[in-house]
Amino acid sequence: MKILGILVCGAAVAASVSTPSAVPFPDVSAWNIPTEPFRIVGPVHFVGTSELAAYLVATPAGHVLIDGGLPESAPLIERSIRTLGFDPKDIRTLLITQAHFDHVGSLAHFERLSRARVEVMDGDVALVESGGRTDYLFAATERAWFEPVEVDRSLRDGDTVSLGGIILTARRTPGHTPGSTTWLATVEDGGRRYAVLFSASTGINPGTQFVERPSYPGIAEDYAASFRILESLQPEVFLGSHTGFFAMEEKRKRLATGGPGHPFVDPDGFRAHVAARKRAFEEHLERERAAARRAPAVP
Repeated sequence: MKILGILVCGAAVAASVSTPSAVPFPDVSAWNIPTEPFRIVGPVHFVGTSELAAYLVATPAGHVLIDGGLPESAPLIERSIRTLGFDPKDIRTLLITQAHFDHVGSLAHFERLSRARVEVMDGDVALVESGGRTDYLFAATERAWFEPVEVDRSLRDGDTVSLGGIILTARRTPGHTPGSTTWLATVEDGGRRYAVLFSASTGINPGTQFVERPSYPGIAEDYAASFRILESLQPEVFLGSHTGFFAMEEKRKRLATGGPGHPFVDPDGFRAHVAARKRAFEEHLERERAAARRAPAVP
């Protein structure tokens, strides 16, 4: 068994990072509302909640689960997997887009259930193994902690995960967390191949700082680099870590009607999403720079 005990004390966390004060915690109760699972394209299935995405990539050799919602999302995701006719014990690999409590909350549950390999981008390994207690923003916010999990493989930008003929490529798109990861895959459906993208969040959580006392060294540069990477990608099927990123419910309804074209093929939606998040980042950065310029000089 690879689940870690909670061995990290406050002093150890403080020694490794500059631990922030507890931040106001949002009401996330609406993020755990059940929703019907469904097949999106090829082997890619949605098994998350109404707000938090989780994806089962099903193959004859076993399955990959990408993201896992809140800790309390575990039974909902497990039920969704079984509803689609799959056995969660056949999960072979557990992946994430970011090591926040609302995306890795069920990671320990599914590791215990399936004994799957946990593979995480290098910048988020410490977060996963500390249960969120080394987070640059939420380290002091107990509600944002989750059960720690030992990582089997630390990934780097461009690494791949292969299973049953499916190859998932990890692109490091940091900022939201130091190891935020956007996943790419090509899948086949109805004799056509689709380039699929599972996007990590590039949003800015309240309390994040870029200029004065940055949340972590190089965070502004990380965000900027992530947008350059995302702008270089050309996916057809655009998916994300939150369902609202890619208008899932609207597209699901269109998929059910069986009309022409595949509703989840949305390269324009992807570009618009990236552009909006980049604009929000640049505006936030400029506000911080302006505030720093107005601040009185320290003698």
